Amino acid sequence: MTTTAPRSAPDVEPDRPMDPNRLRYGTAMLVAGLVAQVPLGALHPHQEYANDSVAAFHEYAHSQAWVLVHLGQFLGLLLVSIGLVTVATTLARKTGAAGFLGLVAAVSALVAAAVFAVQMAVDGVALKAAIDAWESATGATDQAAAYRVAESIRSVEKGLSALFNITNGLTLLSLGVGLPLADNRDRGGGRWLGWLAVLAGVGLLTVGVLTARTGFSHSASTVALPASAAMAAFGIGIMVTTWRGASP
Repeated sequence: MTTTAPRSAPDVEPDRPMDPNRLRYGTAMLVAGLVAQVPLGALHPHQEYANDSVAAFHEYAHSQAWVLVHLGQFLGLLLVSIGLVTVATTLARKTGAAGFLGLVAAVSALVAAAVFAVQMAVDGVALKAAIDAWESATGATDQAAAYRVAESIRSVEKGLSALFNITNGLTLLSLGVGLPLADNRDRGGGRWLGWLAVLAGVGLLTVGVLTARTGFSHSASTVALPASAAMAAFGIGIMVTTWRGASP
C-alpha cells in the first residue's frame, strides 16, 4: 500500500527586491510633473472668479494659449501619475496591509489619471469651443442657447474635477497609511513621508467633496492650496529619500 505525502502549505512570498533606479526615476518624474504645474497654472486665466461663469467665460475667450496650457497640464499630470504608480507598485511588493494599500494606491492613481485626461479634453477643448461659439453668437436667442451649452460643459468639468481630487486623495491617503507600515521593517523615511501623504490625501478628498457641492468655490480653492503644498512636500521628500538610497 502506497501513501502520498501530505502537501505542505505554500510558502508566503517574501518582499521582492526592486531595481532602485526604477523608483528613483519614478520619483523624479513625480517632482517634475508637480513643478511643471506651477508655470502652467500661472498661464491659465485666473483673474475672474471661476464660479462666476459669465465673467470667467469672457476671460477664457481671450486666452490665446488655452489649449496648449491644458495639454501641458495633462502631460504634467501624466508625469505625476507615473511617479505615484511607481511608488505604489513598490509598496505593493510588501507583504500584509502595506502591500494591499500599495495596490489600492496604484489602482486609484490610474483612475485619477484617466479622469484627468477626460477633464482636460472637456475643459481644454470642448469648453473653449463652446465659449468661442457663445462669444461669436449674434442675437439674444443664439447667445442664450450657446451660453447654456457652455454652462453645461462647465458643469461636467466641475464633476470631473471633483472625481479627480477624490481619486487622487485616495491615492495619497493609501500611500500615507501604507508607507509607515512598511517602514516598521525597512527603517526608512516612511513615517514622516506617510504623514505628508495623509495630509495631502485628506486635503484633496475635502477639495473633491467641496467641488462636487459648491463648484470652483473660494472654500474649495482655500483647501486646495495647503493640500497641494503637502503633496509637493511629499514628492520632494520621497525623491530625496530614494535618491539617497533609503527605502521610502
